[in-house]
Amino acid sequence: MRTSKKILRSLFLYILPILCAGLLNTIWPPTPELTIIHFGVLSSLILECVYLQWCFSALRRFPQTQMRRGITLFVASFMLLGVLTIAKYNFTHPGSTTARYLWYAYYIPFTFAPTFLVRASLCFGKADDYRTKKRWILLFLPPALLSVGILTNDLHQLAFAFPNGLDVWEEDYTHEAIHVLALVWIALMALCAFVLIIHSAFSRRLFKTAWYPALIAAGMVLYYILYAFPGDHPVFQLIHKMFPLSSFTCIAGIMLWESFILARLVVSNRDYPAIFSASSLNAGLADNSFQVREISDRGIRPQPFQLQKAAKNGEVLLPDGDTLLKAQPVQGGWFYWTENITELRRMQKELDETADYLNEENAMMRISAEMDEGRRATMLKTQLYDRVTESLRPQLEKLNALLEHPSEDETAFRNMLKVCSVLLAYAKRRSYLLLEASQTPVFENEELPLCLEESVRALRIADVECSLAAQPGLSVTADDAVKLYEAFESAVEAALPALASADVALTQSESGGVLLRLALSVQTDDLTADATETLRQRFAKIRYKIECSEILIVPIWKGRGGCRR
Repeated sequence: MRTSKKILRSLFLYILPILCAGLLNTIWPPTPELTIIHFGVLSSLILECVYLQWCFSALRRFPQTQMRRGITLFVASFMLLGVLTIAKYNFTHPGSTTARYLWYAYYIPFTFAPTFLVRASLCFGKADDYRTKKRWILLFLPPALLSVGILTNDLHQLAFAFPNGLDVWEEDYTHEAIHVLALVWIALMALCAFVLIIHSAFSRRLFKTAWYPALIAAGMVLYYILYAFPGDHPVFQLIHKMFPLSSFTCIAGIMLWESFILARLVVSNRDYPAIFSASSLNAGLADNSFQVREISDRGIRPQPFQLQKAAKNGEVLLPDGDTLLKAQPVQGGWFYWTENITELRRMQKELDETADYLNEENAMMRISAEMDEGRRATMLKTQLYDRVTESLRPQLEKLNALLEHPSEDETAFRNMLKVCSVLLAYAKRRSYLLLEASQTPVFENEELPLCLEESVRALRIADVECSLAAQPGLSVTADDAVKLYEAFESAVEAALPALASADVALTQSESGGVLLRLALSVQTDDLTADATETLRQRFAKIRYKIECSEILIVPIWKGRGGCRR
């Protein structure tokens, strides 16, 4: 209802001055006398103001740029026709040359106005940025030539002929070829505009509203027919008296354009507030002081401070917790809209719960992985410790046997302790070598010499004369180092407790391996023949030959028969 009242108020503002101008023309018709105050001039000025006001209104309402340009020129033709009418009937003497040229000038707006109408009709149903092709500018060439031909009629009289001379041009003249061509051009342009309008209506299926412009066009055609063939009909006489040909053409042109809007042939933003109100938007418009001016039926009316906060921050959450208010600046104020974020909050809550669940799962998986890694590390350590234990099993069993039944003889007990110290030194350094071999494939340091040195110190404690010579910068693989040390220990254990001296030498062989030279002196005076033979068999079984490394064991027997190898 608000929009309907606004339309009625606008129509009233147009109709009232038009009726006033018609009444002035009826009560005080134009006279040949020139006066200071002439009601015909006042009537024409009122109509000129109506044309200008409608032009400004059209420029605001029509978004199509080229159509606005055509409407402006269309209205300019009306206003030019009004100015010419005022000048001819109110400020010139009848029959004067000036009046005749003003009469000629009538045909400038009359020929150009329908051309502007055709140019504007080409934009019906097109986008706002639509532009006609440049060749359509040639459409204005015929009216320009016709206007020039009519204005220069005094030179050739091909538009109007004056058989009795120019002195009586108003009473005695005939229409010639140029005038006929001008009428044909006007009729042709009107027909073209009508065809374009009908085509636009049919292409957009606007059958129910197309009768609006058709009714106005039929009224215009009827008026022009009655004007061409005047009769004594009182209604036509009254209309012609109130609105002469020029005034009627201008007013009918305005009514024709308004009928285009009613028929929806022309897009107008006049009803945008109503469309905005009836739309499904949750939005509204506010002025610069954040007072709501327009609001859709589904929109809310926020408080000014809420709008101000939304304008400052881009958005603000309303107190209900489920509505988000957003605002953007527009010309003259702010456009605001609301979004229901209930579903978004539900999805966010689900995402948060899912994220928490995934975090817990990740934490559990991380703990499980750490436990698995710990179990793997423990298993590897256990396997390594089992390997160390298995490799030291002979020495541990020998220690267990020695310590389980110690001898009561002091000399035997001392010999037992010496053997135990050698076994313990070997167990310690062999364990260390196995642990290092699990991490370092190649020993580039003094690991093997250090192991031999500790075993040599244990032998010295056991009253065995020992010497150790190791080449600096030895490089040996971990497996070779373990085997070399194991061979050393086997030879030493085979010689104990009769071992008297041991000479150990470590050198880098030509093949890149390590050569272990071991010379053992065995005291055989205290050994029986059987023990000596057993010892010989033990040495005979110690034969090591490994890749890139060599072991050379040289036993030296010391006894009553002297030293022999």
